[in-house]
Amino acid sequence: MKVMRRINIGIAGVSEEPEHSLLENIELFLDNISKLRAKPIFILGGYWGFMKYFADKALEKGYTVVFILPSQPPAMPPDRENSIAIYTDLGFPTRSTVLCKSSDVLVVFGGRIGSIIEIMLAYDFGKPVIVIESGYETDKITKCFGDYIDLRRRARLYSVRNGVEAVEKLASILEKPLHKYTM
Repeated sequence: MKVMRRINIGIAGVSEEPEHSLLENIELFLDNISKLRAKPIFILGGYWGFMKYFADKALEKGYTVVFILPSQPPAMPPDRENSIAIYTDLGFPTRSTVLCKSSDVLVVFGGRIGSIIEIMLAYDFGKPVIVIESGYETDKITKCFGDYIDLRRRARLYSVRNGVEAVEKLASILEKPLHKYTM
């Protein structure tokens, strides 16, 4: 029996109602993620704004979604067999630390300061970051820093145009060993 490798994919995105392009990228990403030679587990920081749309689509397709919830979340995730809620009682930025530390890779669909903080955290933890061009402020990260945020080169930053390219980049990242417990 062949055991499929599991990959914990952190998902970051704007906490407000997402623009249409983000919704399209959710569809492209989830329609193509089954091509990976790994079983994806999605980790989100809540269930509102972009995260709600992503979670609903992923759950509908049968993927496992883990919610790292801050204290007093604006909305509660659905209670489904493939939905796992972690009630942290942490503030929003601290909850992001748990999300990034628990992920093997972070995929950023487009966001503002919260997603930028998550990019920085993932980088510091040595987790590769894939930023999908979206028109949001997160696009500036790879333009500003390039492939690495600082000379330590803790993790690679990738900029891709859409959800399909994000899955292709994930596939190439999976060809290399992932360092699950990078400090």
